[in-house]
Amino acid sequence: MNKFEKVLLTLFFIELFTGGGGRLIDFGVLSIRQVLFITLIAVFVIRILRERALFDLETNTFFRLNPISIGIYGLFIWFAVSFSIGWLNGHALSQIVTDFLRVSFFAAYFPLAYYISEERFSKARIITILKYSAFAVAVFTVLLALFGKTVFSTNFQPYKHFWLGLFGDDLLFRPSYSVFYKSHFYVFVGFVVSLNALLSKNFSKVDILNIILCPISLFWSETRGFLFAIMVSILMIMALDIKILMDPIKGFSHKIKAVLRNSQVLKKSLILLAITVAVPFLYQYMTLERFEKTTPAAQTEKGEVNDTSASVRVKYLKHSKELLTENLDILIIGSGYGTEIGGRVTGIETSFLDILVEQGIIGLSIWLYLCLLVFYYYHIVHKRGAFIPAEDRSLLGIFVGVLLLTNINPFINNPIGIVFFLVLLVLSWNAKEKTKELSGLAAK
Repeated sequence: MNKFEKVLLTLFFIELFTGGGGRLIDFGVLSIRQVLFITLIAVFVIRILRERALFDLETNTFFRLNPISIGIYGLFIWFAVSFSIGWLNGHALSQIVTDFLRVSFFAAYFPLAYYISEERFSKARIITILKYSAFAVAVFTVLLALFGKTVFSTNFQPYKHFWLGLFGDDLLFRPSYSVFYKSHFYVFVGFVVSLNALLSKNFSKVDILNIILCPISLFWSETRGFLFAIMVSILMIMALDIKILMDPIKGFSHKIKAVLRNSQVLKKSLILLAITVAVPFLYQYMTLERFEKTTPAAQTEKGEVNDTSASVRVKYLKHSKELLTENLDILIIGSGYGTEIGGRVTGIETSFLDILVEQGIIGLSIWLYLCLLVFYYYHIVHKRGAFIPAEDRSLLGIFVGVLLLTNINPFINNPIGIVFFLVLLVLSWNAKEKTKELSGLAAK
């Protein structure tokens, strides 16, 4: 891996982690994220050609068939089918293309499968970039909200329009003058990674800063889905820690005693549990902040808060149910890209429901197959007796949280979530292959 490739990958991840929806800088019709994505693919292809590695499966991951690459190719075949179905159903071509381009980032798997390794672009480097990016976004959004709530509270509209002019729909200002930024997804990821690093006693200064600033940033985003995602991620990490500790020990009573005697696991579990218990109270506060200060239309006749966010999702659910039950073909193969669901054609908040409507059971099955591979590969690593590091446990716990979050706030089927998903697929595969090599050496 040469210096240019390393710089390119670094820029690719920094932009992904901090660049919101990816359109902060445009080059004509292409965004900075699309330019970096296309450049990454092109540079990787040039490497294959320059090294004459067309049939070298170590380098040319396009030809390296494994369960992941087969699943990725299966997705692209079905993306093409969904494109065709959408076109045949008379959906707007611009929306069909938009939907297709959004998921085209799955092609990043092939260069990432080659570059992400301890010898080239390591997991530690990606996590370091992630932590610093989460810190940068947290500082930016906290300051943005703080100035809105204090200095510019009496003249908020010019302040709001100034920032919207710079960031467009990547920013969403709340009635309470708080702000949501699309890169808050990686603030959530960075917070959980840093929290587990601290509790595992393997932390740096940026971890401490993230534990202080990221929760404030997420809290002021007033995005309640992040609370659920944090809760589920923490519970998953706690469950993994306890399972890894208990599995080598025989007898249920001995397993319980081992957990109670391990002070680090016990303290960590209690802290994580306390954070989890706090989530419902924070959820209630966020709901009041977000909807109590809105127009009278957002209030019920009894003065209760009318959660318009939840009602919109119910609307999408009902319309999706109508589409899926009225036509068996839609249930099986989908209605194609560009489908309007509840008056919206750009992708609804419930990602897996959106996938089911547009790509049918067949398309959704391929997505779920790839999701299960992440868990399956780490399961193999654990069964082989290999140690799963705290970083991997963090990412695995976060992935469970993301699978919940993406059904509240759509992430898994756009570049922000897709690349995170791909990194998890590559890391889980690498971990499995590493334990395979170690078990082979042990056998000898």
